[in-house]
Amino acid sequence: MHVHDFTQSNGLWTHERKELNEVPPRLWTSELGTIKAGGDPRTSTHETYLCSVREQADSIDAQEIIVMPLQKWNDAEATKTAHPDPQYQRKLKQSSVLRKITVGFGIGKLLQYVSQHQQPYTSNCSWSQLKARCSIDNFAVEFITVSASSELGWEVRGVHMITPFLSLQIDSNSSSSSCDTIDNERENGINGRNVVATIANPFSSDCYVSGADDSADSDSMICHLLGVLIHYLFSLGRCGNVKQHSLPKDVKGDGPSDDEDVECNAPLMKKKSPGHMSPEKQGGIRNNLVNTLADSCPPVSGADFSQGMSILGYGNMPNHSGNSGESNVNLRLSPLMDFGYPPSLSQLVTNLVDCGLGLFRPDNSYSSLDVAINDMKILLQKPKRFLFDDPPSKSNVFIGNERLYGRSKEIASLMHAFCRVASSGESESMFVGGFSGCGKTRLVGSIFESVRMDGGFAVTRKFDEMQSSSPLAIVLSAFNELCSMIAQKISKACRMELYEKLSNVIPFLTRVLPNVVDLLPSHITLPFSSSEATTEINFNSVCFTIQQLMRVISSPSRPVLLFLDDLHWADAMSLRLIQSVLCDVKGLNCILFVGGFRDNEVEQEHVLLEFFNTLSSFNITTSMLSLSGISAEDVNAMISDALGVFPRICNNLSDVVYRKTNGNPYFALEFLRSLIDRDIINYSLREKHWKWDINQICAENITDNVLFILTNKMSVLEDDAQTALKVASCFGINISAVIARKLDATLQYQNFQATLDHVAVKEGFMDFDGMNYCFVHDKVREAAYGLIPPGEKDQYHFKIGMALQSTFALQDEDESSVLFATIDQINRCPRTMFRDDSQRIVIANLNFEAGMKAMKCSNFMPAHAYMKAAVSLLPRDSWKANYDLSLKCNFHFAKAAYSCGYVDQAQEILYKVIQFGEGWEDKSQYMLDSYSLLVSLFYLARKDLLQAFHTCIKVLNLLGEDLPLNGYVDNDELVSIVTKTKALFQEKSNDELMTIHDETSRRSRSIMQFYDQLSIVSYLAKPEVCPYFMARWAHFSLAHNVSCKYTPGAFVSFSLILCCEDLGENARIACRIGKIGIMMLSSNASTMGELPGVYLIHYVHAGSLIEPIQTCVSLMQHAYEIGMQTGNPSKAAFNLSAMVAKQIKAGTNLLALKRDIANYLKLAGQYAQKQLQCNLLMMNTMVLRLIGDEVEMAQTPQDEKDIPAWEECEFCLDMMTSFYLGHMERVYHKSKLWEELEDSVKKKMPPRVIYIAFFSGLASASLYSYGKKNSQRHLSNIAKSLSVLENAVSFSDWNFKNKAALLRAVNLSIGAEEDVEIGDEFDSAILASRSSKFVHEEGLACELAGMHYKQIGNKSLALNFFRQARSCYQSWGSCVKVRHMTRQIDFIGSK
Repeated sequence: MHVHDFTQSNGLWTHERKELNEVPPRLWTSELGTIKAGGDPRTSTHETYLCSVREQADSIDAQEIIVMPLQKWNDAEATKTAHPDPQYQRKLKQSSVLRKITVGFGIGKLLQYVSQHQQPYTSNCSWSQLKARCSIDNFAVEFITVSASSELGWEVRGVHMITPFLSLQIDSNSSSSSCDTIDNERENGINGRNVVATIANPFSSDCYVSGADDSADSDSMICHLLGVLIHYLFSLGRCGNVKQHSLPKDVKGDGPSDDEDVECNAPLMKKKSPGHMSPEKQGGIRNNLVNTLADSCPPVSGADFSQGMSILGYGNMPNHSGNSGESNVNLRLSPLMDFGYPPSLSQLVTNLVDCGLGLFRPDNSYSSLDVAINDMKILLQKPKRFLFDDPPSKSNVFIGNERLYGRSKEIASLMHAFCRVASSGESESMFVGGFSGCGKTRLVGSIFESVRMDGGFAVTRKFDEMQSSSPLAIVLSAFNELCSMIAQKISKACRMELYEKLSNVIPFLTRVLPNVVDLLPSHITLPFSSSEATTEINFNSVCFTIQQLMRVISSPSRPVLLFLDDLHWADAMSLRLIQSVLCDVKGLNCILFVGGFRDNEVEQEHVLLEFFNTLSSFNITTSMLSLSGISAEDVNAMISDALGVFPRICNNLSDVVYRKTNGNPYFALEFLRSLIDRDIINYSLREKHWKWDINQICAENITDNVLFILTNKMSVLEDDAQTALKVASCFGINISAVIARKLDATLQYQNFQATLDHVAVKEGFMDFDGMNYCFVHDKVREAAYGLIPPGEKDQYHFKIGMALQSTFALQDEDESSVLFATIDQINRCPRTMFRDDSQRIVIANLNFEAGMKAMKCSNFMPAHAYMKAAVSLLPRDSWKANYDLSLKCNFHFAKAAYSCGYVDQAQEILYKVIQFGEGWEDKSQYMLDSYSLLVSLFYLARKDLLQAFHTCIKVLNLLGEDLPLNGYVDNDELVSIVTKTKALFQEKSNDELMTIHDETSRRSRSIMQFYDQLSIVSYLAKPEVCPYFMARWAHFSLAHNVSCKYTPGAFVSFSLILCCEDLGENARIACRIGKIGIMMLSSNASTMGELPGVYLIHYVHAGSLIEPIQTCVSLMQHAYEIGMQTGNPSKAAFNLSAMVAKQIKAGTNLLALKRDIANYLKLAGQYAQKQLQCNLLMMNTMVLRLIGDEVEMAQTPQDEKDIPAWEECEFCLDMMTSFYLGHMERVYHKSKLWEELEDSVKKKMPPRVIYIAFFSGLASASLYSYGKKNSQRHLSNIAKSLSVLENAVSFSDWNFKNKAALLRAVNLSIGAEEDVEIGDEFDSAILASRSSKFVHEEGLACELAGMHYKQIGNKSLALNFFRQARSCYQSWGSCVKVRHMTRQIDFIGSK
């Protein structure tokens, strides 16, 4: 067909002139220049337009965007596939195929648009006109040059129809989201793309009648003509004997060679109704009929062709043109597959051409143009699956099919949740439930790439039924991997920032998460390695440490997605770790936690339900996704992609699969795989397409469980292959290559690894990533494990474990993973399987070694399980026959129980150790450690304190210390030991004290350890004798030159005793000794575990005399964190209580402090710290009273009666609160009660004495001023209080100068008139308070100054001071004081 064929009809040309008015300016005045120089395309003739386009195409190499006639473009395509490099030539051929399909897609969209927006062809368009519109000369292609193209194959940017004139813009997008259906890039391949077509110049309403063409016949003929045109594009227009052109050799099918002719004629067959024929028979009739018509019917006019269409079943096709031109239709077309093109492309073109056969059209011919366009779009989206894949086989049917079907809404929910977390900085949780095989794992994994592209980090782990003893280790490994991921992305500056924020916790983090080192700057050297650390940690310390890590490394700029799969196999401890991170009271982490679980395996009492409730109680945003089967349409799409056939072709197959599997994706794929394995579905290499017998598939009898299919598939394997699968399944979802090699070395399991490689992996049961063999799905492992008869499973595990046990040496550090795997197998067996006691002892030792390694890695639950197994394996007479083994196993069992938080169990085990051990005569380290741990449990639980007290005394006497067994000490003994110890300190200089060092013996360290414990227990149980034991502790250290981790505690404890003697010389000596103790602690990183106790004693007492109170607050906050990290929650709780009390005294903003206390209360609840909760509730009440929030005070829960709050702290804070609220009588009364208390360390502590003196003196001054009785007593009390404060100032101006000045001012103002000295003292108090940042005491000084000036009648000064006081109280957050000052201001103003 030529251009002159289109211009013979004046009617057509007139029509075209109207359409040219719609030519978009982009086409004819683009960067190419004007199509016709000096001319307007709106007045150009059709011929001139085409010629000008061709002229522009001649400069193809000079242009970036080219418009070229389709015929010439197609001719040029034939020259673009030659290249000397075979690999690149292959890519060139593939790209040519994609370009031609893109053009065919664009032509189809143009024809569809015209059909939907013009009047029906039956009324205004002849066959000749229809044929002309589908001619190759009626189209032009817009494309970009190769040099400007981002990727080969996608150069086509548009297709233009000449008559009627339409421009179609084609946009292809290669960036895919998780749920896109595009192919992913493969080596030396071409990406698939989503193709979007847009009409650039839509028809105007005054030229065309909008409305779809209702003529099905016209639509079919358009499909037919489109097929003919596409066939022409690929065959270069040759019919009859056609030489095959150089095409990709990797396309589906192996067409004839380049030199082989293809004969198009098929044998003549008799016409037969296609009614109930198979597709193969219908195709034969079609070919025969097409050839018959082509041979017997010469080209006909429009009228004659109408009669021919009537014969084919289309009825009469009217000829409206009056044109006698020939139709030129040749139905004799060879399938493109014969030219070596992909079968799917050949099928598409054949099904299009078949639309012209009327009643004889096969069932697979297209029902509409829209369906054909959709199929072309599929070819462009997934070229590697539908066009360029290798010929299908049983092994590669599902390779590369990674698309997630039917989960777009769920993917959107996950991404929205992640975006919320990243933008708000607040952690959330989302749980994905559903039956096995519904796609939970793939659903969450599908967003990982999007998370990474958004700057986030995605880490995943999977719990395992067969590794139920180590779920905590699985969670820790996830955080460990996260550290490595972040380390690869952060800058040097960011590393330094992380180091500064994590410096306090790094020593503990590296013990739990070794990869934390990767986050640090390269020049940073840790003070000691994790292997050298001696500080004990437990589960609570792990939770706290991980919590602090996540506060730093996760943020809106580094959001984290943590996905833990199969949560139904998790235990309470692993869930508690996740809970502690998500429920961080400071809310500084930025984590989306996603948990996958099988909802049908979560019973009513499952720990997972409690986990859900806990997250809700902490107001963590929680979402739930419940997955069921996918829809029938999605199953169809999945099978279409798996087989590489169009969805319309496999629709009947997918319907059957959907009904039998209920849409479970994994079940559906395995069912399909089983049909292929059994050749019920098979690929015909001769016919180049998939074939199946739908009736046989419908008759398949399967259960509703995929295990049935998998088990049947495994049962036909060789015995060696089945054994390999069964053995691998005993280790869980994966088995390491190291273990596989170990099993290979045994007689029982020779060639185990080779069998995994050659059968399990190749048959698709397992994957191998170079380090681990992993089952491709949980159900595959279940099926493999199900091959072992139930009664033989224990024996199977035992044999595997014993085989491994014979292959490794315990002393080899690299064998840890094999050791754990070995013991896990053996421990699954009943103890009756062991042949004798000797074998039981061997396995007990193995369990002990595994437990020690697990404890070293902070894997407390596995350690507990291993130690428990070790103890259970010991023979009945083991305490006699194997004493040492029994002692160490039981001790470490108790230690592991304590680390897991099982305090009662640990105590019970220790009682057993003491009962069956050799009693007080045994001075072995294990026995001493058992006593020490038992004492720790006593004071941690706050019960049996007297028993703990007497235990410490007995042990110390056993070690050679001469202590009274009844614990009674008279005053002379106390004075004597204090004097001796004080003299020893005064004999040595600071340098000498700092350099105390000797080769401390085990006995000396044990004595120091038990003195440390005795000082704590005596303080709680018998405070009156506590100073004596503290002095004995320090005296032992100095007398024997003992320098160990307990020495700083001995020093600061003795400083506490001296502080309580007086605020004179003894207090100064105490400050010196305390400072030395702190310096000793700071110089030795290995003493970190002692820091909370040392800081508690020093900064509550001597340290608070000389250090600013705000500094003490900061250091006690640090001590609290270290205590939580080192597994010392008791000392951590005391530090936190003291810290909050000091914050109240320091004037911290009350509203902020109220929020912090609420957070600390939640944290105390998480870690079951009841004493801390009671202390915080008491202090919260004080804060609420100072704020004036009576409503919340009424809602605050009362302290538990059996656990009193910190009495002495409550006493001081109550005095302070009562004074600020104006209850002077109560303050004075409390001070008298304090004086009447029995002398003890608690009463004599200097900071308490100073604060009580301050408020007592102020209260006496107020009561005296108002003429209360006992005036002389008040004056005496003021003088006494002032003496205490004047002495305190000599220790610290910062803490006490403002208090002394204020009390002096108040004392001077009693009964006095206006005096310059009084004003100076008030000014001094105000300025000193302001300098020390005591805003509450600045407000108090202003208030009392205002009261003085009000009393003497100086209303102006009084008003100024009251206003200053109100401003200070506003900054402090005390609403009740603000209201009080406002009333004073209003009163003066009203006068």
